[in-house]
Amino acid sequence: MSISPLGPNIPITRLQGSTATVGTQRPQDAGQERNDTVEISDTARYLSEIKKLPEVRADKVAAAKQSIANGTMDTPAKLDKVVEGVLQDIQ
Repeated sequence: MSISPLGPNIPITRLQGSTATVGTQRPQDAGQERNDTVEISDTARYLSEIKKLPEVRADKVAAAKQSIANGTMDTPAKLDKVVEGVLQDIQ
């Protein structure tokens, strides 16, 4: 039994980066170079960036929640430190 390809698709033989190079050309495609390309969606890019983020430090989150509950979170010294950190991040 033999399976023939459907349509004018040429099998992919090797991948280079995000562009696939195609295998042997058929006679009707002679003289024409055909390349397939791969496009990465915005969602995939965002997921890739999310994976690069540092892990959540549960101990720090719990301490912050406790400080908020106790009413000790908003001291002038803590607010100054937060503002300095934000300014450094945007520079």
